[in-house]
Amino acid sequence: MKMFVVRRGKDSLESIETVEFTPNINPIEKKIISLLIRRSMYPREIAKALNIEQQKIYYHIRKMEKMGIVEVEHISRKDILTKFYRLRAPSFLLRVGEFEPVNNITFLSKKKREFLKPFVENGRINTKIVLGSPDPHGALSARARDGYYASDLTMFLGSFSSFPPKPCVVLDTEIKNLEQNMIIVGGPIVNRIAEKVNNRLPIFFKNKAIYSKLTKIFYKSDNCGIVVKTKNPFNRKKYIMIVAGIRSQGTRAAILAFLQRFDELCKGNEKNEKVYAHVVQGVDKDADGVIDFVDIIE
Repeated sequence: MKMFVVRRGKDSLESIETVEFTPNINPIEKKIISLLIRRSMYPREIAKALNIEQQKIYYHIRKMEKMGIVEVEHISRKDILTKFYRLRAPSFLLRVGEFEPVNNITFLSKKKREFLKPFVENGRINTKIVLGSPDPHGALSARARDGYYASDLTMFLGSFSSFPPKPCVVLDTEIKNLEQNMIIVGGPIVNRIAEKVNNRLPIFFKNKAIYSKLTKIFYKSDNCGIVVKTKNPFNRKKYIMIVAGIRSQGTRAAILAFLQRFDELCKGNEKNEKVYAHVVQGVDKDADGVIDFVDIIE
């Protein structure tokens, strides 16, 4: 298995391939390292623990300090001046080559990781993305017209993946296993899986509007959509996420929220931050007939 060291450059991440090796250092220094990996210590304490002359410990500590292996953590001035030493890091790199820019590693805050979990986890896509079929289907013989919006969502999720994904997009008329992680795109009229879970959501579709159980508010604009993450009602060990609107422009607004308002999505609902459920509203700022901006209104 290959191993890489990654560092933050000025404008990007940089990496260099590396291998583990054991440097040819003095046996006494190895023993000192084995002590300092646990906690900081002062030379006389190290000498006592290793049953080695104090002068020898001072010699090796000074040598290791020059090499950049140990550093002074703090100085105690209680009775006599005492320097406590610690390892500078839990691992060290002997670099002979140059770092190179890398683009497929993304650092996420804890809140963002929690929000994306388990759909994206450990650099892998771990979900099915369920789109409404473009063919007439369901009780109203509806056709989904928002499927192509999902390309923005899949590209967004892919930006957090470090590995080639398996095929993950499926139509609502094709999916058989509902007991897995699912991101469901489109509302209950055009997506039959959304229809199956709709009434179990904290924010759901009702009477051609969106209703929030959290705030008891109805949202009726066609530009409104929802982003809801909750446990899968068919398997409580898995999760679903609904990204949908009253109409197709509302679904576009919900997807746009990932691109423009992701930090806010990850905070949870204002009434209960433990509940990932939001109402969004799209805006056509440049008046070209296409939603290009989104506000989170709950």
